[in-house]
Amino acid sequence: PALTAEVQRMSLAAHKALGISGYSRSDFMVDADGQPHILETNTLPGMTPTSLLPRAAKVIGLDFTALVAELVRLGLAAHAHRVQA
Repeated sequence: PALTAEVQRMSLAAHKALGISGYSRSDFMVDADGQPHILETNTLPGMTPTSLLPRAAKVIGLDFTALVAELVRLGLAAHAHRVQA
């Protein structure tokens, strides 16, 4: 759980630092001491039902259809916010 939380924190920090909107996937290596090291943040990760992002979403209860619907909802909300600004 602690490693998962740290990887999530680092992924979100990279996403924000890079100014990414929408979604991204960060890839990591974990060294022999258990320290995670970010390799890259991918702004176009695979989006087939068996790709890593949909598989990760499934772990938190979002099937592929729900994940795509949520990404569309978030995109529309972000666009509406920009149009109003």
